[in-house]
Amino acid sequence: MSSLINQASSSSLKTSNLSKVVFGGRALTRIDGCVTFVPFGAPGDHVELTITQKKKNYQIAQIKKILQEGPGRRTPRCPHFKVCAGCQLQHLDYSTQLESKKGFIEEALHVNHVNIHASPQEWSYRSHIRFNLQKDAIGFRMGFIGHDNHSLIEPSICPIFSEDSVFFSTLKQELLTLPNEGIRSASLRLFKKKKGMVLAFSFFPKLPKKTFLFPCSIGTAYKSPAGEKYFGETSLSQKILGLDVSFSPYGFMQNNLPLSAKLYQTLVNWVGDVPQKIFDLYCGVGITTALLSQRGHDVLGIELNRSLSPCENAQIRYGSVEKILPKIGRTPDVTLVNPPRTGLSKEVLPLLNSSRLLYVSCMPSTLARDLQRLASRYRIKRVEGFDLFPQTTHVESLVLLEHIEQKKL
Repeated sequence: MSSLINQASSSSLKTSNLSKVVFGGRALTRIDGCVTFVPFGAPGDHVELTITQKKKNYQIAQIKKILQEGPGRRTPRCPHFKVCAGCQLQHLDYSTQLESKKGFIEEALHVNHVNIHASPQEWSYRSHIRFNLQKDAIGFRMGFIGHDNHSLIEPSICPIFSEDSVFFSTLKQELLTLPNEGIRSASLRLFKKKKGMVLAFSFFPKLPKKTFLFPCSIGTAYKSPAGEKYFGETSLSQKILGLDVSFSPYGFMQNNLPLSAKLYQTLVNWVGDVPQKIFDLYCGVGITTALLSQRGHDVLGIELNRSLSPCENAQIRYGSVEKILPKIGRTPDVTLVNPPRTGLSKEVLPLLNSSRLLYVSCMPSTLARDLQRLASRYRIKRVEGFDLFPQTTHVESLVLLEHIEQKKL
C-alpha cells in the first residue's frame, strides 16, 4: 500500500524550468501549456513541482525539490521568510530583484528600457514598521500576519527594519505586562531614531487601564478614540533635500529616506526651473509642494487627510480631489498626482488637462489602467523606477506624461 501511495505521489510531480518573476513575487512557467505561478521560485530554477490550485486560466504550483538553482537564487536572511507575508523576494539576490522589478514596470506599461534606481541599503532600510497586537492572558503578543492571512508571526528579528534580537525579545516581554482588559483591537508602530526606538500604540475602543513609558523605548505614545497619552520623546522629524519635515507618530512618514529623496529630486528636476503653476494632488504632508515652492513655482497641494502635519510653506487645501479640483477654476501648467494604490478615480481623470502630468505610483497595474484611460490625451515621455522596498514585490514608478494637443507648446 505504501509503495502505491509513493508511486501516485511521484507521478503527480511535474518537472519544469522557471522563467521570470512576476508582480506579486511568484515565478512563472508553463505546465502542459497552462500558465503556472510558483511561489518562492527563482528565474532559471529547474524544479519538481506539484499543482496545488487550478483556476480557469492558470494554476499554482509548489516547489517540491530544486534540481538546479537559478543564478540569482540565494539563502534568505530572515528566519521567518516564507511564513511572514512581509517579504516575497529574499530568496533572490539584489540584482535579480531589481531586474524583476524593472520587468514589472515595463510589462505593465508596455515600455522598454526603464531605468530603476536601487536602494542604497538592501537591509535595515525601513525607518518604521507596524505590528498587529493580539491579546494574551494579561498583555499582548505582537507580530506580522502570515502568508495564510490569519496566523500571527512573532518576529525574533526583521532584517529590513532591525536585526537587534535583544530589542525584539525585550519588547515582547514588556508587551505581556500591558493590560488588555476592554481592548478589542490594537496595533503598534515602531520608529527608529538615533537615540533609540519610539513606540506608537493604537487601541480600540479605549486605552489600557495602565499606560507607561516602555523601558526599551525613548518615547511611548498611546492613542484611542477615548484619548491619547505620551511619555518621553515621541516627536519625529526628517530632513529631505534640506527640508525639515515633522511627523506625528500616527501620521505619514517616509520609510526609505535616501531613495525617497532621490525620487523627489528627480521629480523636481523633471518639472524644471522655469516658474510654473502646479497642482500637487494627494500631496500628503506637502513635501513636493514645499520643494517646488522653494524653486519658485506657484504650487497648490490638495490632500484629504487634514490630521497630517503639513510641511512649512506648503500651501494645501484639504478635502477630496474630486470635490476641490472642479472649484479651483483654472488649469495649471503641471499636475502632480500621487494617489493611493487604488489609483485615480473615474471622476478625477477628466479633470486632468495640464500640459504636463507627473504620476507617482506604487502599483504598476493601477498605473497601467490609469495611463490607458488617459491615452487619448496624454503620451508617456519618461518612466523611471525606484526600489523603495527591497526584499518585497513593491516598486515605485515615476512617469512624465505630455498632453498630446499641447506637446509643442
